[in-house]
Amino acid sequence: MIGIVMEHCGNFYGIFYPTMLQRLTVIGNIQIYKFGTIIFFLLSGFLIGDKIKTTTAKDYMAKRFSNTIKPWLFWVFLYILLSYVTSAIIYFKFHPSDFWQTPTLPITYQLKNTLLFTNYWFILNFMICLGMLLAFRKYLDSYYFGGILLLLSLFYSVNLYFNWIETSHTTAVVGFVFYLWLGYQLHRHYDAFKNWVNSLSGWILTLALLVTLAIAIAESYHLLRLGSTDGFNTLRASNILYSLVAFVALFKYSKYFNVSVFKPRHTTYGIYLIHQLIIFHFLPLIFYPLGYHDDINNVPQIIGMQLIRFVMVYGVSYGLTLLLTYAPKRISWIVGQ
Repeated sequence: MIGIVMEHCGNFYGIFYPTMLQRLTVIGNIQIYKFGTIIFFLLSGFLIGDKIKTTTAKDYMAKRFSNTIKPWLFWVFLYILLSYVTSAIIYFKFHPSDFWQTPTLPITYQLKNTLLFTNYWFILNFMICLGMLLAFRKYLDSYYFGGILLLLSLFYSVNLYFNWIETSHTTAVVGFVFYLWLGYQLHRHYDAFKNWVNSLSGWILTLALLVTLAIAIAESYHLLRLGSTDGFNTLRASNILYSLVAFVALFKYSKYFNVSVFKPRHTTYGIYLIHQLIIFHFLPLIFYPLGYHDDINNVPQIIGMQLIRFVMVYGVSYGLTLLLTYAPKRISWIVGQ
């Protein structure tokens, strides 16, 4: 979740920087956190465990609706509501006669923008992927099934170069099912996976991490040079490799981090639901009056502001989520508790 929030707190405005070092620095600063989404699906698949096979599809999806979709609907509604409040303030203050003609006013526009072009899309995507696993759960233990899912994911990697379909993440509906399935497999073979990771040399793992990171940076740069509008697509082949290596590295060295103090099982989903709302609706209220705007090309300032934004967004999201988890059930459900 730290990786996802850090990525969303960054800004990128193309590769039009004076030097190659500046371009690669900005691209690398985005890429280093790009493991977040794939690991999100991996961990979700791991946490599914055997429950997906020991309960009926109806009961499992009913529980998911209560713990996942209901909180998601609340924050989607709040996000759209705040979008209207923001639009009203802007238009009535600066263009009082234009508000009712603004193209962002129709609810269809707001729904499309919120559901397809914010992080809220990935919850819909997750539920679709989960539905696919439930539909084919008798094949969950089959490596042939896993191979088909991997090919579906790699299709989107190749499509970035040929544009057979729209490259936006909203078209990658089945591209993430493989990582749910892989997480499920890690749960099945947890002891064997743990022993394998522990046997890996730290130096080899570090080298693999640096090499895959460099390849992912190079592919993003190449795609941007080709004119791609989706040069940081999560399902790039290089980012898939980097994310999987990052997962192994984080798993191997997790014993050195006492993450349990942050109560991740209770706070992770709430942070995910809240952070985008803070980025789009509250950060501008702080930075714009100070004269700061996102369209800057000073690389140290871009990275520095990303870190400042991250500390603010993650801190507020975590604090608010933690507070809500201790609230009565009639309130705590909005963060999945």
